[in-house]
Amino acid sequence: MTEPRRIAVVPAYNEEPTVRDVLGKLYGYVDELVVVDDGSTDDTRAEIERFMDGRDSARLLIHEVNQGMSEAYYLAFGDLRRRLAAGELSPDDFVYTVDADGQHELAVLEDLRQQMYDEGLDALLVQRDLSTYPRYKQAGNWVMSTWATIWSGGVELNDVESGYRIFRLGALADALDYYQGYKYSETVEVAVVLSRLGYKVRNDIVVPVPVFRSRTSMTDVVIDLVAMPAAAFRVTMRRPKDVSVPSLVPPVLTSAAIGAAAIAPLALGAGLIRRRLRRSR
Repeated sequence: MTEPRRIAVVPAYNEEPTVRDVLGKLYGYVDELVVVDDGSTDDTRAEIERFMDGRDSARLLIHEVNQGMSEAYYLAFGDLRRRLAAGELSPDDFVYTVDADGQHELAVLEDLRQQMYDEGLDALLVQRDLSTYPRYKQAGNWVMSTWATIWSGGVELNDVESGYRIFRLGALADALDYYQGYKYSETVEVAVVLSRLGYKVRNDIVVPVPVFRSRTSMTDVVIDLVAMPAAAFRVTMRRPKDVSVPSLVPPVLTSAAIGAAAIAPLALGAGLIRRRLRRSR
């Protein structure tokens, strides 16, 4: 029996100071390295090419213009799916996703893969130790992960924004049919999609974060919040007839309740203001 291959996918956008060091540390843990330069405007591509010189198991995919992390992942994942369909790769192969900025602790990567193998997981989404992160970032991550759990169909997702992940290639290839991804939303969408399709997903193994980096904006947060229920609906509408998925009724009702709870104080406050204005006339 052939051992599953270990393939790492690393998206990079303007990561000139760190990308070469990350690739050097990662290279010893994998059988193949796929790096996507997402239209970098600094010397990121040159650093990648210098690292890849003489390394046949490393490949570079390029976006000439920046298209966002989701599109970078989609380019690499689509290439892997084509090779899977051609018989070059196996559904059991492992796909690692690692950021190029050095915020992922690679020393635990092999232990994570072994645990995933032992438990028969289809996806292991690493939960980052956010204790050193700013409070607003911790709160935002909690909101995002709670929202993802609501739409996952019962899978507990504790850090849905984590980009440090391991997938079985077969599960990942299946998920590509159900999510679209805009800028950073691939990370949250694929977690919801895999969970709703019934794949075995775990997101509760906590790993330290060597450095804090964040490029997300409030616009990205809003997009991600919308993308998760959209992905859940997409799974329900497009899934094969012989694939059973969780009902959308519970998350829809929960979302409606959350919306009502959020709107009620605003409506009450508006009513009080109107009454005071009437009395003052």
